[in-house]
Amino acid sequence: MFDFGFGYSEMFVVAVVAVIVIGPKDLPRVLRAFGKTLAKMRGMAREFQGHLDGALKDSGFDEVKKEIDNIRNVGNVAEPTKKLSAVDDKKKLEDDFRKYFGVVPEPDAPRAAGSEKLDSTAT
Repeated sequence: MFDFGFGYSEMFVVAVVAVIVIGPKDLPRVLRAFGKTLAKMRGMAREFQGHLDGALKDSGFDEVKKEIDNIRNVGNVAEPTKKLSAVDDKKKLEDDFRKYFGVVPEPDAPRAAGSEKLDSTAT
């Protein structure tokens, strides 16, 4: 949760020093007091966060935050719409072809006899 730059080896050294300095007799009492103090600090932080959220809600800033989040989400949704537009472009081209020539040939349909000659001369 919090990264204070302590690894397990550093915490072990602190624990050994605490046992030596405080002593094994008083260590449980000190750790209990430390835990209660830490719980009070977390409670105060939670209360402060609640007051801050309430003040932001009263000022209308939460609506601005929601709008910014919606704008960010629109940027993430833009990719699938590009895929849909390619499908729509294909359908539009087929509709235009039908409009001018009547029937759209299938991709695997056999070609007319003169079309091979046209393909070989084009390259």
